[in-house]
This record gives sequence, C-alpha cells and structure tokens, in this order.
Amino acid sequence: MRQKQNKFTLFFLLITVAFYGQMQNYDAKIELKNIKGTWHTITLPDVVFSNTQERLSDIRIYGITAKNDTIEAPYLLNYTSPKLKTKTVDYKLLNASTKDGVYYFTLKVPSKDAINHIKLNFENSNFDWKVLVEASHHQKKWFKIYDDYRIVAIKNSQTNYSFTDITFPAAEFSYFRIGIKSDEEPILEKATLEHQQQTAANITDRTVKSFNVVEDKKNKKTIVNIAFDRKAPTHQITVKVNNKIDYYRPIKIEELIDSVKTEKGYVYNYNTLRIGTLSSIENNAFTFDNTFSKKIRVTILNFDNQPLKIDNINAKGYKYQLTARFTEPATYYLTYGNKSAYAPNYDIAQLNIKMPEDIKGLTIGSVTEIAKKEEKIQEPLFTNKIWLWLIMGIVMLVIGWFSYKMLSKKPE
Repeated sequence: MRQKQNKFTLFFLLITVAFYGQMQNYDAKIELKNIKGTWHTITLPDVVFSNTQERLSDIRIYGITAKNDTIEAPYLLNYTSPKLKTKTVDYKLLNASTKDGVYYFTLKVPSKDAINHIKLNFENSNFDWKVLVEASHHQKKWFKIYDDYRIVAIKNSQTNYSFTDITFPAAEFSYFRIGIKSDEEPILEKATLEHQQQTAANITDRTVKSFNVVEDKKNKKTIVNIAFDRKAPTHQITVKVNNKIDYYRPIKIEELIDSVKTEKGYVYNYNTLRIGTLSSIENNAFTFDNTFSKKIRVTILNFDNQPLKIDNINAKGYKYQLTARFTEPATYYLTYGNKSAYAPNYDIAQLNIKMPEDIKGLTIGSVTEIAKKEEKIQEPLFTNKIWLWLIMGIVMLVIGWFSYKMLSKKPE
C-alpha cells in the first residue's frame, strides 16, 4: 500500500514539474494585477504583438499558487470593431419640380423615425452637383440641413466612381426636400432613407515610423511605402493629400507578406487589403481587415494627371482584448512568445457561458523575459587542454621508450 502511495506522489510531482515547465517554453511574461473577481478583461499592449504568432495562438495566462504549483486560466480573445446598425425608413415621393435652375424632390416620411442618412441613386452616370437638403414638419416652414452639399458620379474607361451619400445629425421630420442645382435634369431612380447607428469601437492610433513617396513615371503611379515602429494590428489607413484641385484616383492598399533574396536583389510579396478611390470630396480613410504587417504599400494610379502631393499618413488599429476567468488564488502572468504553441482549446469558448455585464479590466505590469534553462554542452574530447597534454605526454613516453629500446640494443 505504501509503495502505491509513493508511486502516486512521484507521478503528481512529475505532473507539477511538467506544468511549471510550460512557462519556460515562452519568451516573456507580464504580471496581471488587481484580480478581485472571477471575470476580468485584459487589453493586450502593443509590445505583445512584436513577439507572438500571427494568429496569437501562443498567448497563455499562467498562475503560480502559494504551493508553487502552476495553473492555467482560460480566456476568450476578441477585438471590439464598430458595428453599424441600419434601419431603413419608408417614404413616399410626393412630387418633382424645378424652379430657377433647381430641381426639387419632396419626400414624405409617414413614421416618426429619425433619419441621419440619405442615399441617392440617379440614372445620370456623370455629374458634379451641389445639393440643398431641407426638412419640414408641415411644408410651410423649411429648415436647412445642408446648402451646397456636393455629390459626384464619374463613369468612363478609367474610373467608375460615385459619391451620393448625404449624412447629417439625426432628425425627425415628416418631409425632406432635396434641391439639385444642375444644367441637366437629374433623373432620380431611388432614394434610401436610413437611420444609422454605429457602436463604439476600441481603437488606438498606430505609430508610423516612416513613409516615403516614390513616383513611378513610366507606369504613371505614385507608390507610398509605410513602415510602422512595431508589429501591431492595423485596420485603417488615412491618406492626407495637400492639393486643392479635384481628383479621383484608383487606389490599392497592400500588406508586405515576405521577401525572397535573388541574384537581382530582393523580391517582395504583397497581399491586397483594399481597393478603392482616392477622392477630393471624401476623407480618404480606408478600412480593411486587421493586419499585423509592419509594412504597408499604397499605390495610386495617376493616369495622365500630375501626381498628388501626399502630406501625411495616419493609421489606426483595433485593440485586442482577453476576457479571462480566474477561479483559484495565484500570481497570474500573461505569457507569450512560443513559435511551436498551438491555439488553446477552452470550455468557455465552446459553451454559452453567461458572463457579468460589467467586467473590470486588469492592470498589467512590465514585461519580464523568462529565463531559459541553459543546456550544458559537453566539450569535444580534444578541445580540453588537460586531455591534450595527457595524450601528448603518453605519446612522448611511448616514443621515448621505443628510442631507449633501440639505443640499448647491442649490435650483433
């Protein structure tokens, strides 16, 4: 019976050592402070992304108990991206009229729903119009929402671009009137009235280490190479153009995947993140799926136009967050940096677990590198000086002995 207990104790100790050894497989850890409940959130600092796998599969939360045991806390990984809730509001087109070169379209809203976005669709394919937007409760007194709001559509062999969205603060009116100043008759196909509500997003500014502009005159392109200070999530690039002229240029945004060295130099491989239009009437903020690349390339097609003056580049990224469950008292650490680690498989990711509505975030400490156990490398036999001198001594003795035997041998 005692022998069985000893075997069980030995097995338990081996398991404990194995768990503790898991932390030694990671490069760094950050202490998690102020754990006062079961559920907490942890916002990942940018320093974590510099030394993790692309899919963040090597992130773990380990705790060291008072008995020096190592335990693991499960977590859910997510990032708070904005979600757009859109409610389409019904309307009735009352009339279309013209006065003093202005074409009017009056829309009646039968409900009391608020409206903050109007999308206009026209049969006309090429136009550049100034729009008047007004609202009224009874058509006797009109309140001006916009005057000289610009909408544009360009369709040719080079460009297929349109900007006909009108956004304004939410307003509850029974009537909306669209006035278009134009030399040609606008043919309105459809107007879409909506109330758009966007949820708040947990977004942070990315630090642009450098950007350089290269003019490819042969291919009529402007190429902007953007480098970030470190690896971290990026989901939006804003191109600041210092030109007062009108422009509508196709634009492509790419991330650098890898590079291959050849006899003629490096060949760089890129993946397309977004294709759009750089326009003088929009804010030129382009969103795409999160990328962790440190280098992004923006290509602008100029056709036969003069290149634009790129004044600045801004970038933003979603903040990644862990929602972790702590069930045992311990000193917990956020660990990361293990190229061979697989993504964890926790119950809380599979089950529909009810969480508290108000989950408090944790304070994080500074980054600490995890010391690795140094492997003792046995030196080769003949690199040790003692062995070398010993062998040389033996060789000298053997040579001396044979020499002595030869000299002491009497001649016949």
